[in-house]
Amino acid sequence: MKNYSEDQKIPAPLLQNSALVLRPARKRDFSSVKLYRQDPENCRFIRLPESDADTLAMVEKMSQPWQLTQGYWNGLVICLSDNDTVIGEVAFNIEDWHHQRVEIGYRISNVAAGKGICTKAVSLLINYLCDNIGVHKIVAKCDPRNVASYKVMEKLGMKREAFFTEHYLLGDEWADQYDYGLLAANWQQ
Repeated sequence: MKNYSEDQKIPAPLLQNSALVLRPARKRDFSSVKLYRQDPENCRFIRLPESDADTLAMVEKMSQPWQLTQGYWNGLVICLSDNDTVIGEVAFNIEDWHHQRVEIGYRISNVAAGKGICTKAVSLLINYLCDNIGVHKIVAKCDPRNVASYKVMEKLGMKREAFFTEHYLLGDEWADQYDYGLLAANWQQ
């Protein structure tokens, strides 16, 4: 990946367009992040709701410089450009350094869902990953029951590349998984 080395730390960027600001988290964002990370409905197809300690640890992690270490999740919180209240987050990890492949993830609060905000936020992240990090491929994964999540992927031009049956354990339930992919070359077109 261009101009970076594995395990390098870089400042987390500020990404924005006319509607959104993606920024590093601040400790005061805890209560807003807690609303969606501890909401059973919001977490239903992602992972079990977190404890306060786990949510606080995630907020602190999203306030740090990014680590370009394979498997390490880096993130930014999503705010509307006219309101600094956190309504979601975007994240990525370098899934495979040698093959220049990153996995992205995202969450949006229920009050902001269904308005195209998540798609716009993920688009900003993909632009940054392609233009600044120099990734070759972006992948994303979701439970097939999470229709809103895979609709975001499809709106961004990602293609469904795999379906895995009973692929991971979510609480006490085996869940299926869709895998989506997008080549940076196709994004830049």
